[in-house]
Amino acid sequence: MEVHEAVRKSMRANRCKDTQPELRLRNALWSAGLRGYRKNLKTLPGKPDVAFTRQRLAVFLHGCFWHGCPVCESRKNLHPTRNADFWSDKVHRNRERDAEASAALTAAGWHVLVFWEHEIREDLGAVVEAIKAALGA
Repeated sequence: MEVHEAVRKSMRANRCKDTQPELRLRNALWSAGLRGYRKNLKTLPGKPDVAFTRQRLAVFLHGCFWHGCPVCESRKNLHPTRNADFWSDKVHRNRERDAEASAALTAAGWHVLVFWEHEIREDLGAVVEAIKAALGA
């Protein structure tokens, strides 16, 4: 029972916004002079982590575990052994929701960029440069 409570506490502590990777990305965007974005814009499908509304650019930053990163999935075992069916279904639903949000934004004339948590950790500069390029900055 003790382990179960520890896992529950750990999972509840996971945030859906203002995560460390998101804060790192937004700080890097600010340092690069890329301002005028909105964060977690509720009026857009999928609530993009960063949205440049004038340029119609939506940026999503996906957690490798929660969204089923294909790169990290092949590098290490991201699948929990406890309650495996639940987690498999959860990640599958998250992927479907992500695809629907991207399709809805694209249909509405938005350009969508998706980055993974490990990309922020490994090469934040490249992520910022890709956003700059998409903005034409």
